[in-house]
Amino acid sequence: MFLLSVLLVGVFLSLQVSIDDNALDLLPDGQVKGDLHLLQRLGLVDRIFITLSIEKPAANDTEKLKKSVTRLGRLLRESSSFSLVMDKLEPGYESSLYTMFSPWLPVLMERDDLAAVEKKLTPDALDRAMEKLFTLLNSPAGIAVKKQVRSDPLGLTGLLLNKLNHLRSEFSMRLVDGFFMSSDSSHALVLAESIFSLTDSKNAEKIETELKTLFKKSLESGVTAEIIGTLPHTLANSRTIQHDLKRLLPLATFLLLFLLAVTLRDIRVVPVLGVVFMAALPAIGVTSLVFGHVSGLALGFGIVLLGIGVDFSIHLFLALGEEGERSGQLRALRRPVLFAWLTTATVLAVLLFSGVPSHRQMATLALVGVSLAVLFSWLVIPEIVPREKSRKQEKRRKKVLLSARLTPFVKKGLLVLWGLLLVAGLTAWPQLHYNGDLRVLDAPDRHVIAAEKHFRDIWGAKGDEAFIVSAGKNLDIALENNSMVYTFLKEHGIGPFQSLAPLLPGRKIQRENVKQWQQFWNEKRPEFDRVFLEAAAKYGFSESAFTPFFHTLEGEPGLLQPEKIEKSPLRSMAASMIRSPGRTEGGRSSDFLVMTTVSLQGGNLQVLQDWTESNPDVTLLANRIWRTEVEQSLRRDMMILCLAAGCAVVFLVGLQFRRFDGMLAVLAPVLSALSAMSVFCFLTGVELNMMHLIMGIMVIGLSVDYGIFVVCARREKQYATTSKAVSICAASSLIGFGVLAFAAHPALHALGITVLVGIGTAWPVALLVSPTLLEFGEQRH
Repeated sequence: MFLLSVLLVGVFLSLQVSIDDNALDLLPDGQVKGDLHLLQRLGLVDRIFITLSIEKPAANDTEKLKKSVTRLGRLLRESSSFSLVMDKLEPGYESSLYTMFSPWLPVLMERDDLAAVEKKLTPDALDRAMEKLFTLLNSPAGIAVKKQVRSDPLGLTGLLLNKLNHLRSEFSMRLVDGFFMSSDSSHALVLAESIFSLTDSKNAEKIETELKTLFKKSLESGVTAEIIGTLPHTLANSRTIQHDLKRLLPLATFLLLFLLAVTLRDIRVVPVLGVVFMAALPAIGVTSLVFGHVSGLALGFGIVLLGIGVDFSIHLFLALGEEGERSGQLRALRRPVLFAWLTTATVLAVLLFSGVPSHRQMATLALVGVSLAVLFSWLVIPEIVPREKSRKQEKRRKKVLLSARLTPFVKKGLLVLWGLLLVAGLTAWPQLHYNGDLRVLDAPDRHVIAAEKHFRDIWGAKGDEAFIVSAGKNLDIALENNSMVYTFLKEHGIGPFQSLAPLLPGRKIQRENVKQWQQFWNEKRPEFDRVFLEAAAKYGFSESAFTPFFHTLEGEPGLLQPEKIEKSPLRSMAASMIRSPGRTEGGRSSDFLVMTTVSLQGGNLQVLQDWTESNPDVTLLANRIWRTEVEQSLRRDMMILCLAAGCAVVFLVGLQFRRFDGMLAVLAPVLSALSAMSVFCFLTGVELNMMHLIMGIMVIGLSVDYGIFVVCARREKQYATTSKAVSICAASSLIGFGVLAFAAHPALHALGITVLVGIGTAWPVALLVSPTLLEFGEQRH
């Protein structure tokens, strides 16, 4: 009843499992994840770049492209799934911008701009300006620009419009009737920002489905759409993992069943393997209960669990079936089984302290699964093995460990080779490189890669960028800090950069600009008035013709408010750089954020890093920084957790076996496996990443079990089936890890291929070297 109850609960919990592949689960906790959450708030993680293309450009196809962009933009804005859409600037945006910025000359003119204004005030420059205005007003376009000419005869607003260059993106594009077009006008760019996190596979599936529907409704015939950004990468990773699970889990089950059938030749191998599945379902359910969901990577690790959990069933099955008196065998196995479970569980428990959420999920799944597998094996296996003696006692006595058949010369040679392996491992370990770049765990398919290449071919390759985020309790403070960033970038010649500060500076900067403006004109007038009016009169303009312009020079301008930008054609661009407060995980209101994007060149990053560290209200986000932080975090995790796991295993082994020769014999497979993995990574040039952390932990837990069973068997003289059992267990683990070596996802593949080497080495060392070490130790005593 107990088993049935646990199984039913496990089935119930498994049916409630939510499989959720979130890229954030692969990030170590701390600053790196905090930075990514900040990028999500800014919308950078959840932006979708859509390229609309004409397959075969013809005479009127540009108009079809514009119609498609217009309809798609409208549908995206009408959708409740998108918070920001940039498809085009509204018609007449040029004149709208001119009209908008003309009254704000005093608050936006910087010192450099005033130097440019001064060059326009010479008699020759004024004469040329009046001549140009006279020609313009007497042309067909004169009536439309008359008001503009009266308020700004010197074209000073044009200096402000030049500041729009700081709003230009890093892409190579041109504005055609407000549309963001490629140089050949056969491609258009649309940007949309999802309100859902696109690092979550469920959200990504939903957005992809909606986009496909919108494309069908909006695109003209002959117009195609391609998407790049977080969305296709999330989908590619999720689908790759799901494909691996569907393909590899049945394969692993079949291979394990085949292995047990060939080696045990008994129909009862089915319940032996069934015990693992009985443990797997509750383990998955408990993991989902603890974390709220289970990642695909954790389920992929469940394949490995098959190979680990079956070990205990195999030892019990072989011992009870081939070694005679039942109660005696159970008593003899109680110690190694309990101790092997204790070491494995301790090692897995250490992994619960990893800084990577996906590692903690894997550890929980494995810890619960292995623990239940031991319990179920102890309850089930004795019931399926016949109670009568299956082999004669004298036949049992003939069975010995494999190492007993070796000559002393061969044994010494094995110890020499083992020592050389350990030395090679110690030598290779410091030479290994750590790669914290998250792209090594990315699995884009060929369609994603082709789409990104096509995007770069059209819009140009994005260089390495940094994002400088200015925060403030209110928008005014955030804009002040953003202006401080702008000033620093200009003074140090760092760029190019994309910033809102030239067109929407903080209040302090605006007041300073007004003060400089007034000082400038106080010095230039009345001499300027005289020269200007003389030039104007020369071309027939009356004294009152430019009264609005002189009112601008004499007036007391107010400060430019953000609302003005929000009502202008630049509102979408401004919205992409400003974020209002959201809610933090603690429920508190967060700050306003204003973003500046900087292209990194030369030693700019270090200069920016040094400056932002001394300005707490400014945060620097850059891929190079993330990579360094991930590397440091993983290195720290690997050192601390592997050291903790190693110390725990050594302590438990020492507590159980006490003598040095026994401890060394038990730990020999562990040392050999880790050394072999180090040498393999060194020889193949494999760079260590976050998945290697879980590999090292798992190898320690698995390898020590082999040593425990072999040493206990030799000391207790209960070794008739130990070599066979350890071999079958190692082969089952190799199958579990081996199938992952064929996974398409790089994280699962890395988990499988490298551990194959470790377990493949630990197996023969446990059978040959561990008993030999015991033998030499006994001879010394």
